[in-house]
Amino acid sequence: MDGRGMGATIKDIAREAGVSIASVSRVMNSKEGVNQETRKRILQIAKNLNYYPNLRARGLVAKRQDVLGIIIPRTSEFAFSNPFYAEILKGIGKKARESGQYLLISFQGEEGYARMYQHGLAAGIIVVANRIDDPRLEEVWKMKVPIVLIPGFPWKQQIPSVDGDSVEGGFKAVSYLADLGHRQIAFLNGPSNSKYSIERLAGYRKALNKNYLPFRKEWIYEFDAGQEGGYEGMRKFLSMPEVPTAVLVINDFSAMGALRAAKEMGYRVPQDISIIGYGDVPFASMTDPPLTTIRAPYQEMGYEAADMLGKLISGKRFSKKHMVFPVELVVRKSTAPPHGRKDAV
Repeated sequence: MDGRGMGATIKDIAREAGVSIASVSRVMNSKEGVNQETRKRILQIAKNLNYYPNLRARGLVAKRQDVLGIIIPRTSEFAFSNPFYAEILKGIGKKARESGQYLLISFQGEEGYARMYQHGLAAGIIVVANRIDDPRLEEVWKMKVPIVLIPGFPWKQQIPSVDGDSVEGGFKAVSYLADLGHRQIAFLNGPSNSKYSIERLAGYRKALNKNYLPFRKEWIYEFDAGQEGGYEGMRKFLSMPEVPTAVLVINDFSAMGALRAAKEMGYRVPQDISIIGYGDVPFASMTDPPLTTIRAPYQEMGYEAADMLGKLISGKRFSKKHMVFPVELVVRKSTAPPHGRKDAV
């Protein structure tokens, strides 16, 4: 067997364990002929050296350069219900088709991100909607696995990334609401370890400061960026003694939940409360009312990420390590000046 991990081979394991290469090969192939104590020692050393068998060397995997690995560190149920992922994958898929490549998608739990690469299943990986405190990202980079992140990190990192301008997006959304006359603007935000949440909150606060509006902690609700979280957050805002007149939501998917909650509680959108989403995914124009939102070019982001990964795999250079796309405000029917409020004086 000619297995190979990231910087570790069966020769390294044999040398460390003080046994023959043949003994290591027998253990890795689950064959007899090695006593239990030695077998345990070999397996522990293999684990310590981060060794994985190369399946392609066994003839089990096709040409690795033809496959791009896509890792979504969420459940498949969450990803398939959220159109953000579909839009990103459309862009990745378009570039893959142009390049004659295939995609291998994994919805990872606690596994290391490098397994696709270590097992010879993919030439490199794109992690979609990474969390900034995920230790697996630094591990993968140190192991020299070709990797691109969407969206990356809010501070400078070595790992290549693609994103939309979330700070500017949050700023544009809240500035627009302020221009309409809103002074009580809440934010249904995502988890605090998300780059999207961090940067859109920064844009939200920047716009509040520019318009001399107060920042109130009780008007920030953090959740997992799903539809039900948007629903629960909006119900919380609408149950407060002082109800906000407008709400920015972390994404369009969650804004659907916010719209549902407002209607159930007897609030008209936008007459009683304005709601603005983020992303402009396809259904945003089909909600009732159609959703005002910040358009982020998710398909273009996916396409660029696949292009960057292809260049990393082939050893080519690219002009920008961190690509940031501009965003724009799309005004529809879910926002209006703060008139006709149920609780207005």
